[in-house]
Amino acid sequence: MSMTAAFIKKKIAIIDDDKDLAELTALQVDAAGYEPYLLEDDRHFYQVSDLVSLIKENTQCAVCDHRLMKSGFANFYGAELVANLYDLKFPSLLITQYTEMDTSFSIRKWRHKIPVLLSRDKADASSIAKGIEDCNLELSGKIPSTRKPRRTIVRITNIDEESHERVIDAFVPSWNPYKAVRFPASLIPENIRVVLKPNIRLFAHVNTGAEKSDDLYFEKFELASEPDEDDGLA
Repeated sequence: MSMTAAFIKKKIAIIDDDKDLAELTALQVDAAGYEPYLLEDDRHFYQVSDLVSLIKENTQCAVCDHRLMKSGFANFYGAELVANLYDLKFPSLLITQYTEMDTSFSIRKWRHKIPVLLSRDKADASSIAKGIEDCNLELSGKIPSTRKPRRTIVRITNIDEESHERVIDAFVPSWNPYKAVRFPASLIPENIRVVLKPNIRLFAHVNTGAEKSDDLYFEKFELASEPDEDDGLA
C-alpha cells in the first residue's frame, strides 16, 4: 500500500433525519478516524434500495438512526436499511434513542441482520470505531458467541397487538427462564401463525448467548411436540 493510500480515510454515511443529531454523529465519526458523509438537505427516500445504492456509491460504512419516517425522510426504519446493507456485506451500525420502545418490535424484525445496536447515549468515537470493527468481523464470518444462533425451545405465553401488528410474548428457557421477550408474529411462518396460542411451544434459532434481551433475535421457527415430562424441556 502506498503512503497516500494508507492515509485515505474511509467514508461513513451518516443517515439521520434530525440535522442536529446527524452533525453530532459526524463529529463522533471524525473523532473515530473516519470521514463523515452527510446527505444533502431535503432528500426523501421511498424505497430502501434507493438509499442503499446512494450509500454504497459514496461510502464504505454507514451509521443509521432507526426512526427515519417522522420528518418524511424515508418510508422505512433504519433497522430495515441496516439489514439490506448486511445482505450486501456492507458494515453498518444502528443507533437509537428509543431503545426501550423499539427493540422488541420494529428493531427485532431485522435484529438478526444488525450486528451492532448502539443506544444514542452510548454512541461516541470509541463505540463507533469498535462497532465498525465488530461489523466487519461478523460479515467476514467471525461471529461472536453472543450472536451465534442455536436451535432452542420458545414457549409462547401471550399474543397481543402493537402498532396494528400481532406480537408474541414468550420465554426462551435456555436464555433466561424468568424473563419474557416480545417479538413480531410476522417472524413466524404463516402456517404456524394460524395455530398459535398461549402455552404452545416452538423451536427457533435464537442467539441464546446474548447478554441483554435487546440483543436477542429469532428465526427459523418450527412447531415443537407437546411437552414431555421426561425430555427436560417441559
